[in-house]
Amino acid sequence: MNHKNKYWVALIASIWMSVTDNVFAEGESTTGKKWAFLVAGSNGYVNYRHQADICHAYQILKKGGLKDENIVVFMYDDIAYNPQNPRRGVLINHPNGSDVYNGVPKDYIGDYGNLENFLAVLSGNKSATKGGSGKVLDTGPDDTIFIFYTDHGSPGSIGIPDGGLLYANDFVDALKKKHDAKSYKKMVIYMEACEAGSMFEGLLPNDINIYVTTASNKSENSYGFYCPNSYLPPPPEYDICLGDLYSISWMEDSEKNDMTKEILKEQYETVRQRTLLSHVLQYGDLNISNDTLITYIGADPTNVNDNFNVTSTTNVFSFDDFKSPNPTRNFGQRDAHLIYLKTKLGRASSGSEDKLKAQKELEVEIARRKHVDNNVHQISDLLFGEEKGSIVMVHVRASGQPLVDNWDCLKTLVKTYESHCGTLSSYGRKYLRAFANMCNNGITVKQMVAASLQACLEKN
Repeated sequence: MNHKNKYWVALIASIWMSVTDNVFAEGESTTGKKWAFLVAGSNGYVNYRHQADICHAYQILKKGGLKDENIVVFMYDDIAYNPQNPRRGVLINHPNGSDVYNGVPKDYIGDYGNLENFLAVLSGNKSATKGGSGKVLDTGPDDTIFIFYTDHGSPGSIGIPDGGLLYANDFVDALKKKHDAKSYKKMVIYMEACEAGSMFEGLLPNDINIYVTTASNKSENSYGFYCPNSYLPPPPEYDICLGDLYSISWMEDSEKNDMTKEILKEQYETVRQRTLLSHVLQYGDLNISNDTLITYIGADPTNVNDNFNVTSTTNVFSFDDFKSPNPTRNFGQRDAHLIYLKTKLGRASSGSEDKLKAQKELEVEIARRKHVDNNVHQISDLLFGEEKGSIVMVHVRASGQPLVDNWDCLKTLVKTYESHCGTLSSYGRKYLRAFANMCNNGITVKQMVAASLQACLEKN
């Protein structure tokens, strides 16, 4: 290379560094750090999409400039090398997507992804962690925090990777304590779960510098995406959903747009318009929605654009196609397991052992769901009578009210049910609203024990 070419290369490099330094200073504190907490709350191959979501989010944060030391990952890590995974060691979050698993930190995997460690990470209490990397949100008053959670939800609770539950009041209490400790400047939470709004409605204050968006309101499903038999299916070797609609919407938006200029409010609106089957909502301090995305999740330098306009969602997919009433295109989180089993059954050769096994698995899952349905309905009828019981089961409280007034009552009734009738699955947990309504109607533990004994033990 001659001296003239070297001069031009050096000049271009200098200009590029100057531009990117100025760009990435926007929305960035001169002293604060960006932190992130990524949580896939499920386990099992059928829940492939949750870990794919989290791994995808990690790749976006890394490209955005966040450091591994400031990113905490909670996931069971039983998918990438699962024997059922058609691409060993690889996770994809889009039918044509590249691997998102490579390089993801394994901070809290397996049963180390438990409630105690979750709360220790959130509070920044490293000494309270047991197992795992010991990495926590060791944040200071100038730092920002981004929390992304994806999994099955239920009224007033979300799942934890080891199978535990985090109740809404405990989560919000932990957030309040972190605010009281002055250990962050601002926090953004994105939550993908059924009934995600119930984790915040009537509970999260609007004056503790936290902004939240949820995939669903307090009483509806969130939805899987890139699922078999849908109009945007995964590659043919996959029999599961690759992602979740709300989750892939914010991530694909982030990858297409200039995060140094796009603000949270714009992303919220984009995601809201794309997530047509549930109501994407905002909670907390809505003033934070005017902040740029770079403030929390960084920005990929290759997406910096001086002529920025938010990408139209119509460029991502066809709204007309998505509005089709075809039920095979609607994959609620709780239905994903049934869809997986039905797909396995449909693909198995007629008369084969795999066909018989898939048929048995599907029948068992349907029977389990009917069993739970019958148990809870009978308990409600015993407590309130058939007419009132059917109302209590599904009653949704007025806007602005939390799910339940006495959270200890709810937790106790759930434990009482499980001790007599069996552990609630992600499907069965949808009945937490019924248990909450029992508490709100004054049902005591003694009454719940008697009804559970009559409804459940007599059948076993």
